[in-house]
Amino acid sequence: MLTTLGLALAFVLAACPGSQAQTQGAELAGRLGCLACHTPNGQGDKPAAPLTGVGSRLTAGELALSIAYPRQRHPRAKMPSYAYLPPAEQAALVEFLQTLK
Repeated sequence: MLTTLGLALAFVLAACPGSQAQTQGAELAGRLGCLACHTPNGQGDKPAAPLTGVGSRLTAGELALSIAYPRQRHPRAKMPSYAYLPPAEQAALVEFLQTLK
């Protein structure tokens, strides 16, 4: 399943201009409420892992899996699954998160 998800992600990322997908991903992260649980700069008291450096810590495939099926990486995670998002939106989130190094 991870291979299929990775291939779909690569196809979608190739079709999206970089800065547009990053901007869309940042906006989508805001709309989905990601910053309600994740801190963008590692500061503060949030219940989930900070997003600081996530682009250096995880590969695109690991980010995609974490977005679509968070409990496969962390069984006790409280993060909801975003597998329902269209592939282009999932790819935009991954591309945005990869910029956070």
